[in-house]
Amino acid sequence: MQESIRNPEFAAKLALAFGELLDGIRPALQRVSMRMVGEGRQAALELRNTQTHEVQHWPLRKMRLVPDQARNDALVIAPGDGEAARLVVRDRDAALAIVQAVPKMPNLGRNARAWPAIIGLGMAAAACLAGILFVLIPHMANRGAAHIPVEAEIEFGQSAYTQFTSAMGARECVDPIGEAAVVRMTARVTQGVDLYVPLDVHVVDHPMINAFALPGGQVVLHSALIEAAHSPEEVAAVLAHEIGHVYHRHSTSAAMRDMATFGVVGLVFGDYLGTSIMGAVANMAISSSHSRDAELAADEFAHHQLEEAGLPPSALGDMFHRMQENGLGQDLGFMQHLSTHPEMADRIAHAEAASTGAVFGGPVLTEAEWQAMRNMCN
Repeated sequence: MQESIRNPEFAAKLALAFGELLDGIRPALQRVSMRMVGEGRQAALELRNTQTHEVQHWPLRKMRLVPDQARNDALVIAPGDGEAARLVVRDRDAALAIVQAVPKMPNLGRNARAWPAIIGLGMAAAACLAGILFVLIPHMANRGAAHIPVEAEIEFGQSAYTQFTSAMGARECVDPIGEAAVVRMTARVTQGVDLYVPLDVHVVDHPMINAFALPGGQVVLHSALIEAAHSPEEVAAVLAHEIGHVYHRHSTSAAMRDMATFGVVGLVFGDYLGTSIMGAVANMAISSSHSRDAELAADEFAHHQLEEAGLPPSALGDMFHRMQENGLGQDLGFMQHLSTHPEMADRIAHAEAASTGAVFGGPVLTEAEWQAMRNMCN
């Protein structure tokens, strides 16, 4: 660059060269003459207004190329990052001389010194987003769930149950003797519990080993889960776990949290319909982190209630072990962190530990009641 500035031929090319200056203040082009002055770090492009004779010096080391989207027959230069002025050079020889003088002129905005600030702002934005998703939204969802009228929550839960069973193709099992057994089991595992809503426990005919709780006290047991159990105490343990979700209003909080999370993640990823892979993974990761906490809290509730009812908390671990035998809850490596349930091995160990010193108060159902419950869907 220094050799180019001292080159007489190069200086001659700029001696009669003119450009058009936009000073970033007035909406008018100013005709300016151009010449190189100085050397080394002091080298600059001197611009002289042909009418006012006002002189500006743009240091070469600070100049930036501005990609001109309007036309491709001119070289557009800015005096530096953050500067509003622009110099338009249409003379081909003059433009070539400037490019030769500063062969590695960076594009506007490519400032290495700006990267620390950009990274810092990005990290701050990520921290704020994480705070919203993992702290603010869950806190507001928990607070909001506690203020929803019970009647509205029950209506919402009943509607959700109807939609879920329809979507799963599940049929509700209706049998007076089996239903009486379910009522007796429910009464046994809810001894001493003051629930804010009446329970409505359903048994549905479905081949998946599963059970879940919905808002408004709706609890659903799949027939496959009852068939997989080796004793009524195992089903009672799962039922107590799902009642724990009702007790803590986990389903209602989750519904409110998921709606808010869906909106925020959709805003961040530009995915308002929830169709992008990144948006789906982000929603899954965020939801699962809260679901694991809810599952552990429901386990603790079940351990306490089973012990209070004179039933072994280890029955919950036995049922988890049964689910493992059927291929559920296996260690999925990295993907286990996206699972909505904590690792089964830990939960089984906790259930067994909770049974230490527990006093067994007799079976939760008679053999006849147990068989009636198992045959409800036949």
